[in-house]
Amino acid sequence: RGRKLNPTLAMPSMKQRTEGILQDGIDFNSWFVDCDATGEIYDDYSPAHVTTQQQDLNARLERLGYFAKDRKMVVGSEGGNDYASSVIAFAQGIESPVIAWGDPDMRDNEDSEYYVGGYYSADGIPDRYGKPVPVKPLYEKVYSDPAYTLPLYKLVYNDSIITTNHWEWGSYKIEGEEADRMLYGLLYNAPPLYHMNRQTWEQDKASVVDYLKVWSPFNRQAVTREMSGFSILTDDRLVQSAQYGDDLKVIVNFSTHDVTLDKEVVKAKSAVIYEGKQRLEFNAAANIKLIS
Repeated sequence: RGRKLNPTLAMPSMKQRTEGILQDGIDFNSWFVDCDATGEIYDDYSPAHVTTQQQDLNARLERLGYFAKDRKMVVGSEGGNDYASSVIAFAQGIESPVIAWGDPDMRDNEDSEYYVGGYYSADGIPDRYGKPVPVKPLYEKVYSDPAYTLPLYKLVYNDSIITTNHWEWGSYKIEGEEADRMLYGLLYNAPPLYHMNRQTWEQDKASVVDYLKVWSPFNRQAVTREMSGFSILTDDRLVQSAQYGDDLKVIVNFSTHDVTLDKEVVKAKSAVIYEGKQRLEFNAAANIKLIS
């Protein structure tokens, strides 16, 4: 049976543990604080330490601030809720949250094609991170269909908080969705997530390098600007456009057929990036062919 520690009581222990880790001589410049930004804010009615939700929230912000302000680290937390925006630099899990944590076919049944895999491997990357699996049809529309996504968070925080996939759902984790996840990363200015060792690097490096040659320079520009616009361009909602600042724009075609917009063809499973008068095209379908 789990328990949650009242965060107003946690700071002394947290500082002691942190300082114990840092004294080992590892010069960390970033720290991930799990759950403080997920929105789990509580009243505590125990007579020994009565706490309101506001006091609980303030204590969580103090904990995040210890790393961000006192330790001068780049700090992130799971979820990235609005109240933490003044102290976090990255919001883990915003772009692909936990999928079906309680579904036995995905979490417990090792014989299921949807089983996401275990946490441990003796000779490589654990299946939970490295094994591609399809998302169960029950959840496809909710979690992976681009027609149902809107960048409400990015429209507010694009130039101040980096948003990432949940740690379970790397760029190649969802079988059959690899191309769409690359396109999504360009449209939403969201970094790819790779789980790698030497073997998987050799297998996937052509695809990774090919994608990062496009994504990285785009991100260096987009991350400094507000997301200033977002549009759905076709009736099936599979061609979408995002604007960053005044002169950086990306159009993504998630569909399986070419689309003509203003006499210009946007190929299937492709993104077109416009910066001023420059035009750059990325074909995600071709990139996927590079994966071993």
